[in-house]
Amino acid sequence: MVKRTSNSTARILDELARTGIDLLLKEPFYAHVFASLNKEVVGKGHPVDTLAVGLGHHALTLYVNAPFWDTQLTDPGHRYGVVKHEMLHLVFRHLFVREPFLDPMLLNVAFDLVVNQYVERALLPDDSIFLESFPNLALQPGQTWFYYYKKLEDMRQGRGGSASGTPDQEMLNNIRSDSHGLERHQPWREIRSRSEMERDAAEMHLDSLMRTAHQRTSAHAWGSMPGEVKEILDRLLPRPAPELHWRQVLRIFAESAAKTHLKNTIKRPSKRYGTVPGLKIRHRRRLLVALDTSGSIGQDDLNTFFNEIFHLWRAGAQVDILESDTKVYRQYAYRGATPEIVMGRGGTDFNDALEWANRERPDGFIFFTDGFAAKPQVQPRVPVLWVLTKRGLDPKQKAWSELPGRKVKMVS
Repeated sequence: MVKRTSNSTARILDELARTGIDLLLKEPFYAHVFASLNKEVVGKGHPVDTLAVGLGHHALTLYVNAPFWDTQLTDPGHRYGVVKHEMLHLVFRHLFVREPFLDPMLLNVAFDLVVNQYVERALLPDDSIFLESFPNLALQPGQTWFYYYKKLEDMRQGRGGSASGTPDQEMLNNIRSDSHGLERHQPWREIRSRSEMERDAAEMHLDSLMRTAHQRTSAHAWGSMPGEVKEILDRLLPRPAPELHWRQVLRIFAESAAKTHLKNTIKRPSKRYGTVPGLKIRHRRRLLVALDTSGSIGQDDLNTFFNEIFHLWRAGAQVDILESDTKVYRQYAYRGATPEIVMGRGGTDFNDALEWANRERPDGFIFFTDGFAAKPQVQPRVPVLWVLTKRGLDPKQKAWSELPGRKVKMVS
C-alpha cells in the first residue's frame, strides 16, 4: 500500500512537471513562478481537497490532492489552466489580502473575476467564474478586485440597478465557498491567520519568486504578456538593488567604446612575415562628453561631472568636451584640468549636442545632465550613455524612457 502511494505521488509530480513544461513553452513567466514553488501531493482528509497554493513549512507550496487530480482534473488543458490560475493569484497577491470586514465569499468571487480574464476560457473547468457569468452587471475588464467586489455587493443588496432580480443575482446566490473553484482559496485562510511576522516572511518569499521569474523571462516573452498584468507587476514586482554602481556603469561604457588601432613599429618584427617593421596593437577610446551647463545644474553637479571625466581621462581615454544648454557653446579637448568657468546657464535642449555627436562620430557619447528637457528629436548614430544627476529625472518618469540610449542615475 505504501509503495502504491509512493508510485502515485511520483506519477502525479511527473504529470505536474509536464504541465509546467507546457506552460514554459507558451507563457514562460508563469512557468518560472510555478517552478519556484514547493510541490506536495496530498490525499483524502487533507485540508486541500483540490489543487491550491498554501503556506507550507515557511514556504509557499502548491498542494495537489491526488483523488482530485486523478478523477476531476484529468483534462491536460484544464490542468494547464488551473495551474496558471493559481500562478495569477500569486501575481496579484490575493493570498495576502486581509479584509476582515468584507464578505469572504464575495471577496473570493472578485478574486476569480480578476484572474480568469487572463486564462483562456476553454482551459478552465465549466463551473469557473468569468465576467460573462454576470452579463447584466456589465463588468468592465482589467479592473481591481475591489471594483468587482463592490459591483457584486451592490447587486446582492438590491443596489445593482437593472442587474437586481436577474439571473445574475441568482447565479451569485448559488455560488458557495466550496463550489465554482472557490474551494481552491481555502488554504488562504490559514495564511491570513498566521502572525504578522510569518505573513511578512511569506510575502518576502513571494517577492523572491517573482524576482527570479522576472529575471529568467526573456524580453520577448515579457513583452507578449497582457498589458494589465505587466502594469501590475511593474508596480508590485520588487525591484532588486542595482547590480552595478553608477560609476561602474560609466567605466564599463567607456571601456566598451574602445577601438583597436594598428601602428607600425620597428621594435618588434612581424611574426607572420618575419619582416621589420611589425605591427603594434593599441586600444584607444575617443569619448565625446557633453556637459549640461543650463541653469538647473548646480556647481556641485559640475564638480561631480568633471571629477568623473578626470577618471575617464586618466584611464587612457581621449576626451573631448561639449558645453551645452540649448546649444553647444564650445568644444575642447580635456587635458586633466577643470575650467574656471563654463558657458551656458540658460535652458536645456539636447538636439544640438546629439547632432554634434553624429557629425564627430566618437567611439562613445556621454551626456551628463539632470534630464529636464523636451524629448530629443535627433536620433544618435553612436553609442550614448546618459548620466543623470541625483536630483534629475527618475526612472519611473516618462521622460526617462524617451532618452535614446542607455541611462544611469547618480546615487550616493
